Amino acid sequence: MSGYVKYKNDKKFKELNKPLNYKGGRELIERLIHLFEVKNRVELGDLIGVTSATLSTWTTRDTTPHELLIRIHLLTGWPMEYLCFGTGDLTQLKKPVTNTDFSETLAEPTLPYERGVLQIFTIKNGHLDQYEKIEATINMLQHCNVRGNDNDLVVKDGENLLFIDSNETQVNQGRYLFKVNENHQVGELRLLPDGKVYLLEDNERFPIDTQVTKIVGKVVSVLKKS
Repeated sequence: MSGYVKYKNDKKFKELNKPLNYKGGRELIERLIHLFEVKNRVELGDLIGVTSATLSTWTTRDTTPHELLIRIHLLTGWPMEYLCFGTGDLTQLKKPVTNTDFSETLAEPTLPYERGVLQIFTIKNGHLDQYEKIEATINMLQHCNVRGNDNDLVVKDGENLLFIDSNETQVNQGRYLFKVNENHQVGELRLLPDGKVYLLEDNERFPIDTQVTKIVGKVVSVLKKS
């Protein structure tokens, strides 16, 4: 049975497109205070590099800062389920890593690649440049519409992470990673009724020459820094 048929007929998999009820805002702040064993918001903000104004915004907007939680998860080993929802197996909680360079902890992932490791790239001078690797649970990968294998990659666009599915190379409408004469860029592409693909920028459209332009993949999910 192919993966497509397997998951297409899986009733639980149909829940993938439903929004999750994250426990963010005030509950998240209290959860982090408990986990880091600090006295108050002031100590928490200083510890994780977040201002009091940002913490107040999290409370008023019921925010869940996903990228920060991913970094906390990678550094401490605390389960993403507990960080995001306050649920899960608390026996998996571990003490924070101390006196360790964060970049070094990501250099050699401990999970086999096909089980949930994604390479993050930046675009420098038109070329993909390896930035860091992240490990993630299968649930998180499914939520981001990727699988954590050679068909997927992540591009760091400013403070945001763009999850790219390189199986999506047939342009319809959306943001795509593409390269022109080996120079990579991300842009809004659309197939119009005239049968041609156009790059849309600043209310203008530019025809794409398919002879020199290769579609690398489609942006299927975006992780924004709060």
